[in-house]
Amino acid sequence: MRDSLSDEALASRLAGELPRYGAPAGLRHAVVTAGRPPAPLRPWLSAALAAAATALLLFLVFIPLLPRITPSDPVQRMVRSVVAEHTRTVMWGARRPDVIPAALPWLSQESGIDLRRVFAGDERLTFVAAEPVYLEQRRGLALHYRDEESHLLTYVVLPAPGLPMPERQRVQVDRWRPALLRDSGFSVWVWKQGDLACFIVSDMKSETDLGSFRDYFARVRVATEPILK
Repeated sequence: MRDSLSDEALASRLAGELPRYGAPAGLRHAVVTAGRPPAPLRPWLSAALAAAATALLLFLVFIPLLPRITPSDPVQRMVRSVVAEHTRTVMWGARRPDVIPAALPWLSQESGIDLRRVFAGDERLTFVAAEPVYLEQRRGLALHYRDEESHLLTYVVLPAPGLPMPERQRVQVDRWRPALLRDSGFSVWVWKQGDLACFIVSDMKSETDLGSFRDYFARVRVATEPILK
């Protein structure tokens, strides 16, 4: 009981002797506001925010699928179409994986292009498939190869009489001077054989890969002779 009285006396003394300070004017309002539950969003505002979020999500998902601006340069247009065909083959495979030389008569009939000689693969490049293509409103053909590191190469031939070559991008490879272009992360060799435009496209773009890419061009170029029918 004595301890209880001492505590009461001490409390009374402290209350009487210690100074008191008034709370800031906004403190009470802040404490009361913090204790209240957040006001619910109005129904129309919730619907608007949900619609905006959905639209943003759809935009982010589908923007890579939107068509890009078509280049005005005819070589760049054809390169872009060849790269798109190569990408389709990487994702889905050849439409009709025929083999050569058995497929040559059918391939010539469908593409309008004869192959007097054709590179059928070697110890570095394995032939995968041959198929006709239709790019830039031109019938042509595509041959697909794969190297030892699983890089897919697509060789495309399209009729293109009068197509100018990009002189500034020409590179000396053995006795030839093909142009080396890039599009969408792919490297593309471009050259002319008569009235035919020829392309080799692959994802080989590093300095190390480009040495092999030069070698692959030379192997295909020396062993393949396409002509218009």
